[in-house]
Amino acid sequence: MRDITRLSIRDSTVHILPVIRGLTSEVSTVQEAFASVNPDAVAVSLSKEEVDGLRNLPADFEPELSRYDEIYVQGLARFGEVAAPPPCYVAVIEIADSEGVPVLPIDIDEESYTELYCASVSGTTLFRNSTRTWHLRRRAFSADTPEQYVMKVDKAFNNMRGFRNVESQRAEWMAREVLKAAKDFGQLLAVIEFERAGDVAGLVDGKPA
Repeated sequence: MRDITRLSIRDSTVHILPVIRGLTSEVSTVQEAFASVNPDAVAVSLSKEEVDGLRNLPADFEPELSRYDEIYVQGLARFGEVAAPPPCYVAVIEIADSEGVPVLPIDIDEESYTELYCASVSGTTLFRNSTRTWHLRRRAFSADTPEQYVMKVDKAFNNMRGFRNVESQRAEWMAREVLKAAKDFGQLLAVIEFERAGDVAGLVDGKPA
């Protein structure tokens, strides 16, 4: 099982589980975490709208992949079967709902995200990023593990200041939500995308990641 970061927050223990979005093998990682932690609630790095969407997924669902998604999936497939929506998040909701465990969406809501994105990413940056993405399609992200791979892709796509600011603000938002949840639940499992999990853990613990 992937290492879980455990943090004591007042009378609560927060268990932060990093997950690789897309890999079907991450389902077992989530299952093992639930069995190990036996959480009173599970926080997940999704917005409320995304959680609602996963709970009401149409039978004929077909994912719409952005250029980033296409590059991400193509490289990630070297490490195992890839599916959409991310199996790790589907597993979180299915297990939590079956066990009567509250699911807490901790990522930024869609309206706030849109405002943050528009304020952070200028038209010039967006154009440069669009052009750069085409070049990244031909780039080989060498990595021995899926963990190394997702971090390299994340660094490549978010090396412009505007995009870095968006991801930084997301991490801060999620850390605040985790701290709020820790006031109400003794054992809190936080399932967070691998790329942001370290940042969130550092913020929750009051230390730089």
